[in-house]
Amino acid sequence: MTTPVLLEEEDQAPRKARRTRRLERHLKRGGNEELNIVSMIDVFAVLVFFLLVSSSIAAARLNVLSLNLPSNDQATPPEKLPLQLTVSLLPGAMVVSDRNGAIRKLDNTPAGYNIQALSEVLVETKKAAPSENSLTLLVAPDVPYDDVVKVMDAARLTPAEARNLGLPRELYPLISLGDAQGTTPVSPGATP
Repeated sequence: MTTPVLLEEEDQAPRKARRTRRLERHLKRGGNEELNIVSMIDVFAVLVFFLLVSSSIAAARLNVLSLNLPSNDQATPPEKLPLQLTVSLLPGAMVVSDRNGAIRKLDNTPAGYNIQALSEVLVETKKAAPSENSLTLLVAPDVPYDDVVKVMDAARLTPAEARNLGLPRELYPLISLGDAQGTTPVSPGATP
């Protein structure tokens, strides 16, 4: 049993000597090598350029924001609030409302939604607020798509009679769609 142990030690002794000789040769050849930092300097130069450019762009964005804060001695008139016109398509009726509440409730006719009456109401509201261009259309889940398109067309295009009176060709060209809150018609005095 002692013989195999001696053989292993004898095999390891030449390996250690070989490793030691290789390490000594390596140290003699390259022992005084210096660290090459030229590539690292190149990376830092590009990084500094990138940081300078990005900081100037960020500073330019901050300078775009110009605030004119009112002073205490100046009385400014309050800005006119937008109309926020809304047409709600419910299963039994249409409700036209603005930011203050319901303007008019239009019950369905036997043929369906009363598009003619809606057009008249929208012409009246356009005459009252000619600068308003947006309208929100709230649709109940069971309303047919064809009716939605008819209402959108009535809200977007001005009738010929109203155009003859001087209204623009488009009543409310900016129409947003949404889901109606309830499926029951709202009473005229209540907010939809």
